[in-house]
Amino acid sequence: MSKERKNKESLDSGSHEVEDISKIRDILFGNNMNEYEKRFDLLEKKLAHSISENKEETEKKILSLENYLRKEFKLLNDRLQEEEDSRMKSDKKIIMEIESLEEGLKKFKQTTSDNFSEEHQQMHELSNSLSNKISELSKSLQERMESYTNQLQNNKVERSSFAMLLTDLAYKIAGEQDSDQE
Repeated sequence: MSKERKNKESLDSGSHEVEDISKIRDILFGNNMNEYEKRFDLLEKKLAHSISENKEETEKKILSLENYLRKEFKLLNDRLQEEEDSRMKSDKKIIMEIESLEEGLKKFKQTTSDNFSEEHQQMHELSNSLSNKISELSKSLQERMESYTNQLQNNKVERSSFAMLLTDLAYKIAGEQDSDQE
């Protein structure tokens, strides 16, 4: 119990000390202290009010800044989305154009291949046709040459027969003249 008693005594002595300090202060400063306290209270109130106003103003500015940043981020996000959409449309358009060009190239290649095949076939047929005509002309010329050769030989034979005939006739004429002269 002695501990409790000591605590009580120390509390009582602490409160007596505070009262004593207040009395000393009143003696030293007197009524001025009350004015100082009033001024300090007024200053505290003004300071608290000023801090409160600054806090409210700062909160408003922060809120305004936050709203501004949200709007700016939204605008930037919208622009990015528009650019992405635009790029996607452009990419789709380019892909369609590339596919169209590829299809055109395939058709051109097929057409060229078909035309080349047709022209190759036509050239082959024309070559065969010309070869046949050349062959026919060669045979025809050979036959004509043989015919002319035969005619020439026949003509020669006829000429030689004619020459023999003329020679016989010349001998006969010469022999008649010889017999006439005798």
